[in-house]
Amino acid sequence: MIRQAPPPVLMTNPEMLNQSFLGNGHLWTAFLRSLKWVVLDEIHEYRGYFGSNLAMLLRRFRHYLHGLGAQPQFFLCSATCANAREHAEALTGASFVEVNATVAMRPARDFVFIRPELRSHNYWKIFQLRAVNAGLACLTRGKAVLVFCPSRKFAEQCHRLAIRRIDELEDDSRSGIRRDEVAVYRAGLTTRKRQRVQERLKTGAVRLVFTTNALELGIDVGGLDGVILAGFPDSIMAAWQRIGRAGRSWASEAFVIYLSRNNPVDRFHASNLKAFLAKQFDELVINPSNPDLVERHVPCVLHESRGADRLRAGRGILGPALYEAATSKLKHGAVVPRGYSPQRWINLRGGMSGQYVLKAGQTEVGTMSAQQQFREAYDRAIYMHGGTTYRVVEVASGRDGGSIQLREEQPFFHTNPVITTSVTMQRVFEGHRWHSSAADVTYCDVTTMERIHQIVEVDERTDTERDRWTPATNQARFERAHALRITLSADGGDDSGEVATGVVTAQHLLRVGALFTIPIDAHDVFTHADLGSRSIYLVESYPGGIGIARKALEVWRGAFEVGVGVAERCPCSKGCPNCVAPPRSGDLDKHAAIAVVRRVLSGSEGAHTHEFRHGLWEPVPRSGGGAARRVSTISPP
Repeated sequence: MIRQAPPPVLMTNPEMLNQSFLGNGHLWTAFLRSLKWVVLDEIHEYRGYFGSNLAMLLRRFRHYLHGLGAQPQFFLCSATCANAREHAEALTGASFVEVNATVAMRPARDFVFIRPELRSHNYWKIFQLRAVNAGLACLTRGKAVLVFCPSRKFAEQCHRLAIRRIDELEDDSRSGIRRDEVAVYRAGLTTRKRQRVQERLKTGAVRLVFTTNALELGIDVGGLDGVILAGFPDSIMAAWQRIGRAGRSWASEAFVIYLSRNNPVDRFHASNLKAFLAKQFDELVINPSNPDLVERHVPCVLHESRGADRLRAGRGILGPALYEAATSKLKHGAVVPRGYSPQRWINLRGGMSGQYVLKAGQTEVGTMSAQQQFREAYDRAIYMHGGTTYRVVEVASGRDGGSIQLREEQPFFHTNPVITTSVTMQRVFEGHRWHSSAADVTYCDVTTMERIHQIVEVDERTDTERDRWTPATNQARFERAHALRITLSADGGDDSGEVATGVVTAQHLLRVGALFTIPIDAHDVFTHADLGSRSIYLVESYPGGIGIARKALEVWRGAFEVGVGVAERCPCSKGCPNCVAPPRSGDLDKHAAIAVVRRVLSGSEGAHTHEFRHGLWEPVPRSGGGAARRVSTISPP
């Protein structure tokens, strides 16, 4: 009906743009030819892997419109993006004029930033309980609240704790709240279940929701009174998006409660509310030339072009990476089968290594990526989903994912995997070296190997071990990830043991500093130390690159300086969660790490003397080169 009589304004999402408007474009010809304006809101969410996918989708869309003779004007909007024009042009390949609002219009909000002193023993359980109690306290006072959690598992566990606490209050005849007023909301749940929670929030039937960033965007969920941040989000942008869920009516004030975790970023913001309110937004990065994504979008380009002439006409729109890959396929005789729509196989938001369907009996209850399956839904794992505790009964894997069979399990069991990781460099894209040979700093391609050595199952009621085993599939290989690699010189005559300990801990100084200098989401990167080569890695989680490692090549010195500052200001003796996160194995020694990093920073002052080009380290001409780029950051306490 909409196709026959299209409305003047049509709202859609990236998936529909890909599968319907482009996958079945011939059905929308009349509407698309008359298109005058295209508006994309919340463009700060189009970053990293998702943003790189969207960049190719939008280029395909502009290319398809060009073939129809349509040239609509694009409007891209964001309230939390520092490099809006640059990001808009990277997303679309078009030119933009930036227009900024001069006044920040926000309803009145009360901010309460809390920095609790929690002991390390049972830290996460205590922190979860505080988040739950804060949410229930708001609920008993008639407030509608979202509790933003740092992970899907954390949200599920908080929901379970809240239900248990409500039952305890009801037994004591002190309950003014009901079980059905509390819900959990996160990615991986079925669309129907998420919509049900949204509807009940709008009507007031649900007034407390434990959620991840799945409810961070501009979904209208009604008149919320406040938000609780259980830990600081991945970025300033994300924090403001979550804060913006409350007080949307303008007629009433709202509140924000922030509970700090024991880590440097959280504790810094808990102690510096003014710095948080004044800090500039992040500059966003994407990679419109990601080769893995290009390969996946090329069949769609050929399907939408329907001939070499139309493909050539869109050369300037598609961009060099997508255009050259599509042209090469066409020259070698590649064709899209008649009646086949390659758009349906593009997963814009998920991982590149396939998707698994979660089934409880014959009912599909959600999905997860292959990487999540390896770490969280391995053989016999305890997995929480939608407020229910399951055990993994069977994993059926195929080329592009598979299915996971679940059965309900006792809610007080949980499993923990013991995982080790190794990283191997494959090729170098760019690199800098200093005459002092203090370090080689390179932007490179790596292969990651993960191995599960053992699974430990625990009964939470008694905190005792129930079982331990090694899963049938205990190794996973992830190729073509992009990384920053910092390799220390072997010169200097330092005690090898001290240097080794320093390198292991220095990776955490880099990670902590990167959180203040690069817009990183929680699962976008991890760090790794290779003692054999004295190398420290900052590795992206997705193949083909999403722009973070390339950005890190520019700002690594600033990241290290911030990380060192955090460690030096912390009063602990060896290293703790407030300054460096403890590694999975090995000893921490922040003083050894500071010494290692100080030596690298001292040796890399001024302009680099060599650059990596065409497989060789080549001297930089004296008139060329430049000083290592510095970045502006907030100095943690």
